[in-house]
Amino acid sequence: MRTKTSGLLPLAAALASAGIMPGALAAPVSYEMTLSTHSGFAGGGGMGGMLGMMSGRGSSVSRMMDLRLTSPVDLTGGAGAEHIVPEAMRIGPVLPLRGERRGKGEGGAADDQGGKLLLYWGCSASVPAGQPEVIDLRSIDGRVSPEVAAMARHSRQGKGGADGGESLPPRTLWWPQGDPSGGKVPADASAVGEHVVRASFMPQEIRYALDQQMDFLDPMGLRAGGGSLSVAIPLQWAALARARGYNLNAVGAANEREVIIWMASRNQPPMLPASQNTCTIPAGIFARTQGAMLMGEAFGPMRSFAHPPQKAGERKPPIWTARVRVNSFDSALLGMGDMAREAAGDAAADSVVPGGATIMKSLKGLFGN
Repeated sequence: MRTKTSGLLPLAAALASAGIMPGALAAPVSYEMTLSTHSGFAGGGGMGGMLGMMSGRGSSVSRMMDLRLTSPVDLTGGAGAEHIVPEAMRIGPVLPLRGERRGKGEGGAADDQGGKLLLYWGCSASVPAGQPEVIDLRSIDGRVSPEVAAMARHSRQGKGGADGGESLPPRTLWWPQGDPSGGKVPADASAVGEHVVRASFMPQEIRYALDQQMDFLDPMGLRAGGGSLSVAIPLQWAALARARGYNLNAVGAANEREVIIWMASRNQPPMLPASQNTCTIPAGIFARTQGAMLMGEAFGPMRSFAHPPQKAGERKPPIWTARVRVNSFDSALLGMGDMAREAAGDAAADSVVPGGATIMKSLKGLFGN
């Protein structure tokens, strides 16, 4: 049996250096663990992955993990944390959770020169009556879901201004912050086993065990038929055994001031049920664009833990809560034709949608992950 060692300071010294003592946290510490399978552009293969799909070699696939420990209060001084993973993860075994100071504001808007979002939704061969919904991009907040608003902002070339004011201490420590792996784990990694999280500002450890049901999902295998953006585009993906449902979105830019977004439905995620593995993008939605970026997510199982454990009807205030989510992402370019064979990497994504490379790099965050 492997001996698990901790790289943290002795608990009492660490608590003192962080300026936090047991009982100082008014609300529970929360922990989020996301296990993701990425394929297509999201698999890290860029245009090379797309060319492989087009030539029959298959899409590149990678596995990634995101760990986030959030305190209800600022973490000052030498606050630190670590996640000890089971041997089956093939990494670590101790992963340091790091944070960075945060700004007081969230920066400026993407730009203030206007523009419009054309929003379509539904799986059908033709555009349903009453669509598109036209939304002024300056007033997008509150009109659509945060996911759609994020897609619209990323598809604009303008960038938000950074807050140059005084920064605040972190409240979240995470991995792979500061790690050269970028969150990637070996292809044969498995999350099955016991997980332990230790933090200098918590007298208790966070402990939970994952079984096969909570392991990484298979690739989504998202495929788009046809090559023309003027006709209906049939979509198909793998019917994953542990999927709870699916999200599908596509985004393109007709010009610098007009963003077009299609969603499989306007339901809260997941948009489509687990029993569905086909859909159709209505004809002509992206006909005025040079191409569009298709993004899919399979929602896998989710499990929550808390300490102390609560029975039905109990109202014990938790000291910590933990939630583990499993998902699978896939992506493809629509209507690229010969351009897809000649372009490469981030430049290809940006040629389809302004800021397309940024969209792909932030894919796993679009749906609250």
